[in-house]
Amino acid sequence: MNKPKFKVMIVDDEPTIIRTVRRYFMLNALLDTVEFYESATFQEALVQLEAVNPNIIIQDINLPDGNGLQFIKQAKKKYPMIQFIVITGASDLDRAMEALSFGAVDYLKKPVDMEMLADVVREALRRCERWGELLWSEYMAEEGAEDAS
Repeated sequence: MNKPKFKVMIVDDEPTIIRTVRRYFMLNALLDTVEFYESATFQEALVQLEAVNPNIIIQDINLPDGNGLQFIKQAKKKYPMIQFIVITGASDLDRAMEALSFGAVDYLKKPVDMEMLADVVREALRRCERWGELLWSEYMAEEGAEDAS
């Protein structure tokens, strides 16, 4: 049985961050189950959000055309199951805590420790799998209830 493909979107205006994350996961077994998408701006991320419907978003807080916190807030309203992982500079720790209050699952300081990011992404993938199993169970229960009536 094939493993499901999860969609991970990286939202950061620093091309080196995006390249580093992609390269790390290319050398890691996670690449087999993950498709990567990237956005460098707030507006680009909004478009990608609708087009891709990612499971996980690795999100920088400071974007050239908007605030990453606002992006998390907007996205979580429409897609509450997205797992957000915030990456931020050391001076943004208060804002990272605010991101957690908006529903982000974790945050990492820049420069990003790639092994730590991989651990956080693995945990987010497990959460996505559990969400999928829960939703499937609910769907099957509803189907069973409809068939019984």
